Amino acid sequence: MFISDSYDYATNRSRMDYEFESIGKKGIIKKVARFTKIGEDQYSFGFGDLDEMTGNIDDKIASRNGDGDKVLKTVARIIYDFTAIYNKAWIYIEGSTASRTRVYQMGITKYWDEISLHFDIWGIIGDTIEPFEKGKNYEKILGRRKDAFSF
Repeated sequence: MFISDSYDYATNRSRMDYEFESIGKKGIIKKVARFTKIGEDQYSFGFGDLDEMTGNIDDKIASRNGDGDKVLKTVARIIYDFTAIYNKAWIYIEGSTASRTRVYQMGITKYWDEISLHFDIWGIIGDTIEPFEKGKNYEKILGRRKDAFSF
């Protein structure tokens, strides 16, 4: 599966927070992925560098640690893990900037064959939600596991 060659991560008991270390040309950078419940079976996904002074997630910093593909694979593995526990979850993803959302879209496009086996993905532009299309720029991304309602 596409999530091989990813970093190991730790999570809390609720599986709402995940941490891992990016190891690259700038050293070790702590990363945090966080799911925030926003409605019934609806979660917002947040991701960024851990500011160890404040404990907050900095989702605006560009680490440029040379391991972006491995970081994206780790994020995919985290979402897969989260949805294995919260199997009816709808995940909303929106980068802190349009270019960050585009990075997520490029990752989805790159691994589309594998992702589409396990997830239904939609793109959101304004009030329009449509099946995800490669090469189209979306403001937000929405997804859920395909087996979400088979339990």
